[in-house]
Amino acid sequence: MNDLLCTASALASLLALTHWARAVPTRAWGDEAASRHASPQRAWALVLTTLLIQTAAATVATGWTAGIALVLAAWMVLGWLLVLAMNQWPEASLRWAPRLGWAGTSVCALALGVQVLRLGGTH
Repeated sequence: MNDLLCTASALASLLALTHWARAVPTRAWGDEAASRHASPQRAWALVLTTLLIQTAAATVATGWTAGIALVLAAWMVLGWLLVLAMNQWPEASLRWAPRLGWAGTSVCALALGVQVLRLGGTH
């Protein structure tokens, strides 16, 4: 279970990274895509929300230090891989990166909900 939650926590960063990449002009996904899809303010809100959810899920799975380290490493590594994918396969990365990000974020939210229900049932 912890391995699944750690993987989901890492994948959740793709949600915010792809949203941010669509909020700013990028050559790989087209400069005009920035104005049509997302605003930088909305992207910042999604980034902060994603960070909160994935850090909470990672710390539930591994503890504070390892959870924070996992989230920071995921943002660095998956950010680099997303840039690489955007330049090599722009259509596929535009299609699959948000899907993987939503899947990771959903698993994190579900795991946090289960944890809250567990804690609520012990009283």
